[in-house]
Amino acid sequence: MKIADYNNSIVNLSNSILKRFNVNPFHSTIKEIDDLIKNKEKIIVFLFDGMGKAILEKHLNEKSFFRRHIVKDITSTTPPTTVASTTGFLSAKYPIETGWLGWTLYFKDLDKNINVFPNVDDDTGEKLAGENVMRSLKNYEDIASLINKNNNQECAKIIMGYPVDNNPKVKTLNKFVKYSFDEIKKENQKFIYSYWVNPDGLMHKYGTKNFRVHFNIKHIQHLIKKYAKKNKDVGVIVIADHGMIDTTFMSLKEHEDLSSLLIRSPSIEKRTMNLFVKKGKQDLFKELFNKYYGEYYSLFTKEEALDKGIFGDTKDVDNSLEFLGDFIAIANGEISLEYPNEKSKKKRFKFRAHHAGGTEDESLISVIAINF
Repeated sequence: MKIADYNNSIVNLSNSILKRFNVNPFHSTIKEIDDLIKNKEKIIVFLFDGMGKAILEKHLNEKSFFRRHIVKDITSTTPPTTVASTTGFLSAKYPIETGWLGWTLYFKDLDKNINVFPNVDDDTGEKLAGENVMRSLKNYEDIASLINKNNNQECAKIIMGYPVDNNPKVKTLNKFVKYSFDEIKKENQKFIYSYWVNPDGLMHKYGTKNFRVHFNIKHIQHLIKKYAKKNKDVGVIVIADHGMIDTTFMSLKEHEDLSSLLIRSPSIEKRTMNLFVKKGKQDLFKELFNKYYGEYYSLFTKEEALDKGIFGDTKDVDNSLEFLGDFIAIANGEISLEYPNEKSKKKRFKFRAHHAGGTEDESLISVIAINF
């Protein structure tokens, strides 16, 4: 099972960005990245969701523009998933420090599992009214704000592509890439982080090898190459938040003797499951889980997960302890567990490809560097 290398992860890459713009990093930086970017005045980091090392290798040959410009492979966070990893980059902190552990978190005061990015009740599919619950409780200062504050000017910016942002300037992939380069060329602009939702969304729906995914990655490569060549003074870093693998689903409710020991639906992610177990039933749960699913998942107690630094190599865990149950179960292959929910009003489709597990293909990210 592959656990994030928290000396060589997307969080450490972010700390290298902070160091370049004279902000004291929170964690260790990556020397190769430090050396690469130290003399570049303008830098864009493009993050294409799900476009990890294994996905690049599936769709681009060794002589392709992107693969020729790979300077280093790093890991995502654990779990390797968008909520934890993009927040890890934007905060320059580990998931255990921010509390942003994964897509779904259990909030004790609400007695609900909440999908934290869209602010939706995971059990019913209903959107919560008012402010985003997670942001109201566990917000953080992003790296753009830290850079701006330290430089006493608005020189760093975050750009979110469609559909995260409905701005017509980022409505299509071409517009999104062009807009990012247009913004970095402004006189005082020094750093931009630009996020795009694909190929992750396409792979969830169609799988990692689908022709739609192939052409999307080729199109991304074409546009980055085109605009980078027109802007030689701009250093361009292309990364992903995680990789993906094709998956097959099994139900955690298949064995009632096991599922009946749970207090509530699992949280965090399907491939990194956070499990709350009835009092006094922990030993029985561990025995049954390993009997039925030990071939497919590695099971850790909360204490073991913290001791191993699965969510981050730090003692600063206060932001996350309230979200953690009795056990963490991490997928070690293509099998994904689900917990079917009859209460949900929203029809859910089974992902053909997924992430957030413990395989190398989900964890490894290639750092592509252009114009350095």
